[in-house]
Amino acid sequence: MLTNMKNIALAAGVSVIALSGSAFADDKIMVSKIDVESSVAAAADSNAMDFYPDLEEDLRAEVAERVPMSSDGSDPQIKIDIRKISLNGATMLPDSKEFNELEGVVDITSPTGDNAGLSFPVMISAYSGDEIAPEGYVNVQPSETEFYVALVSTFADVVAEGLANVNTAGSPVDP
Repeated sequence: MLTNMKNIALAAGVSVIALSGSAFADDKIMVSKIDVESSVAAAADSNAMDFYPDLEEDLRAEVAERVPMSSDGSDPQIKIDIRKISLNGATMLPDSKEFNELEGVVDITSPTGDNAGLSFPVMISAYSGDEIAPEGYVNVQPSETEFYVALVSTFADVVAEGLANVNTAGSPVDP
């Protein structure tokens, strides 16, 4: 019974958000909290989080600079799950610590953490010249010295853009 009530309340909340999103398309969605976690850290065939233990916090800080934040605990939250960090598709990074692909999923949740059914993927790559980025990736020009900053910053840009699209469309951006 309680589960049914939660589902009904969640569905009603999502409907209100969707309807108000289209009615107030000029209003930016305010985010009360940003959580970044890495499911990459749990993967046995990945060493990226060993090389970049601050990635979650760095990404959270970059996103916080780009999205409208709210102190109202009833505003939506976003959860970012970093799912892949790789160099040309290989998740075991070399000793040089280089990577050129960063993937994740952004979920917009209620303040209780329930998924609101609004999510979108973020896929960033850094390929140069005649190399072709994988389909669906946002590509940035790689830099030998600042690839980490470029990929994390571009990831945050895409999160902010995706969040704005959810608000203006009033519907999920799910693929």
